[in-house]
Amino acid sequence: MRIVDHPLSTRRFLQVGLVVAGAVTGAVFGLVLTRLGKIATGAPPATLANYLWNAAVFAAIAAVVSPMVAWSELRRVPLWRTVVEPLAAAVAGGCAAVILGVPALILVLPPVGLALGFANLRRRYPDPSAVNTLPASHDTPRVGAPERLRSEP
Repeated sequence: MRIVDHPLSTRRFLQVGLVVAGAVTGAVFGLVLTRLGKIATGAPPATLANYLWNAAVFAAIAAVVSPMVAWSELRRVPLWRTVVEPLAAAVAGGCAAVILGVPALILVLPPVGLALGFANLRRRYPDPSAVNTLPASHDTPRVGAPERLRSEP
């Protein structure tokens, strides 16, 4: 009888959770982007096939990218924030493209919003080991330097 769960199963559970959360948010983003794209370009309303195709494509992409970004660049960020905040920033970029009325921006602003969402999380939750690393300063003794140069007042 196991009382303590093996650590690898917890990691696997988190990875599967990130894949599922990434797929769901990618599908939501695909649905929203389909609607925003149709509005921005003045095209006729999307069919169910358009919505399903975009939801599936964006879900597949986000299911792959979400765990990689969360585990490599956003290790200190709460997992729900790695999913929700970049999605909100990307949707805001799409809405900005619609408001500005420039159809080509629908291809540019959502990815920019996504990147800014990731950059904001990276800035708000820095890696403590990266923050405390300082370059060698003049306080460290220099190899081969005379004694009078090694210690400074």
